[in-house]
Amino acid sequence: MRRLPVAAFVALAAATVAAFFVTQHLKVTTPLLAGDPAPHPAAINPVDGQVCKGVSHRRMFVSFYLLHRSDDVDVDIESATGTLVDTLASGVHMVGGNHPVRRPFTWDGRTASGAVAPDGIYYIRVTLIHQGRSVLISNNAGPEAVTVETVPPRPRVTAVSPSLIPQSTSSVRIGSAGTSGGPARVLIYRTDLPGGPRLVKTFAGGHSKSTWDGTIGGRPAPQGTYLIGLKVTDKACNTGRFPDQLPPVPGTTAGAGVTVRYLAAQPPLDPVPAGSRATVYVDARRHSYHWALHRPSVRRALASGTSSAFALSVPVPRAGAGLYELALRYGGHHTVVPLVTGPAAGRGGKVLVVLPALTWQGVNPVDDDHDGLPNTLTAGDSIDLDRPLVNGLPPGWHDAVTLLAFLRRHHLSYGLTTDLALASNTGPALTGYRGVILAGDENWVPSRLSAALRGYVAGGGHLLSLGIDSLRRGVTLTATRAFDPTAARSTDVLGAHVGAVTSTRGALILADRDQLHLFSGSSGTLRYPAYQAFPGLSGSLQLASQAGVSPTSPAVIGYHVGRGIVIEIGLPGFALSLAHNFDGQQLMVGAYRVLVG
Repeated sequence: MRRLPVAAFVALAAATVAAFFVTQHLKVTTPLLAGDPAPHPAAINPVDGQVCKGVSHRRMFVSFYLLHRSDDVDVDIESATGTLVDTLASGVHMVGGNHPVRRPFTWDGRTASGAVAPDGIYYIRVTLIHQGRSVLISNNAGPEAVTVETVPPRPRVTAVSPSLIPQSTSSVRIGSAGTSGGPARVLIYRTDLPGGPRLVKTFAGGHSKSTWDGTIGGRPAPQGTYLIGLKVTDKACNTGRFPDQLPPVPGTTAGAGVTVRYLAAQPPLDPVPAGSRATVYVDARRHSYHWALHRPSVRRALASGTSSAFALSVPVPRAGAGLYELALRYGGHHTVVPLVTGPAAGRGGKVLVVLPALTWQGVNPVDDDHDGLPNTLTAGDSIDLDRPLVNGLPPGWHDAVTLLAFLRRHHLSYGLTTDLALASNTGPALTGYRGVILAGDENWVPSRLSAALRGYVAGGGHLLSLGIDSLRRGVTLTATRAFDPTAARSTDVLGAHVGAVTSTRGALILADRDQLHLFSGSSGTLRYPAYQAFPGLSGSLQLASQAGVSPTSPAVIGYHVGRGIVIEIGLPGFALSLAHNFDGQQLMVGAYRVLVG
């Protein structure tokens, strides 16, 4: 008889448990709502929401109707932990039953206090007040989430391999991170052209890995330096880019560079003794190439051949100090690089002509550290000195060629070296010559060369500078690198104040003082389209000769430094004009006469 109450108790307990699970089921599912009640869009940015594919991501919309009967509803936003964040509706009557009416609700991504909700996941809870039921808007997989994302993705390139193409394959493998789980769009920028980075190709990439086939516009990419960029848009329509600005901040694109190279050569930057052999390093991507050595502007080759060697040995003529051009080609690719030769004994002539090899490399756009940006002294970078001249003959080369041709034609003897050779005490020394000609733009001068030039002039040597914006910047030099270039000073290393390059506007450059007799045998007038003024001299330096558009803006000056003389000609293109400009030729003859005393 006592078993009956026990059985009744068990039945009652079972019914209670069953009721509990039914209630919980009702609370966490959405059988009471219909009309495909999904939040749209499912990710928003309440601060800076953008429009993607016609949809604004500034706020979220949701709409539904009641499946069974009418009721008053509350619609709330909850955090992932169930905390109430905002109320979208309170006690709103909704018609349900046989003729239900859909109602829309909007959330602007803010809390009840009006503050922007923290980035994260949120859910929509609907409470049917009179039925005593509350449900999360859900689908078959579970509750529908609304994501608040105010911070754009921060994609980055983690690896690029290979960094120099073409190789056996031209495909470049790109690793990426920070893409917010979505695919990236790969951006290919070319960075070695004037005007800054230039977008040359885009294509759809992967979530963490992408591949560039090495082509642009369906053809192999032109030789140059490229930066791999990324563009990622997350579900809230926030877009992040790598790099996050152009041009990028130095140091922010490490390992994201690709160099495309088909043919380039690295000639020696010290003079090669006449009659010896020069070693030129040739990167032809393992192809066989043809080479030919020429005098400038002379088609007939002095020597030629075919090779596939990385280290090409080139016979140097016995003709003495001079300039030569080494032409290389394979297929449709070609380049020309300079060869500088000195006299066999390391001496020759009364005047030493110094070529600006450091400037050649300082403006040579090679990506030494594979960050997708050319390393140049102009940009303030550190550069390798041992690297190919990727654009062939350097700026100012034809000026130097014209200058030496003029000296030969007028039987004005000279020796030949480069600033890098002087700085490293290789080849001819300053002290072996009566005069020195700086034949081009000496944009950067290492401290030991600056000291050597000042000491040479103060001790009685004479110097002629033909460069523009020259001798104003320092740089630290080792055997293999140049780094820490300084800003331009207002005074060059020899003591002249240097102004900007200015148009003459057709005015003549007139000599108004000439104690050095620079203009003897000429009309004392020069016609050039532009000039760089030397508005003054520092310290106790004594001006001896000058010519300019006005006495206060001389473009040609000669002055005493200690026991020596310095002549500076601030006429862009002056050396090149020696092929045809009679007054320029007479000035050059007068300057040479001063150099040799």
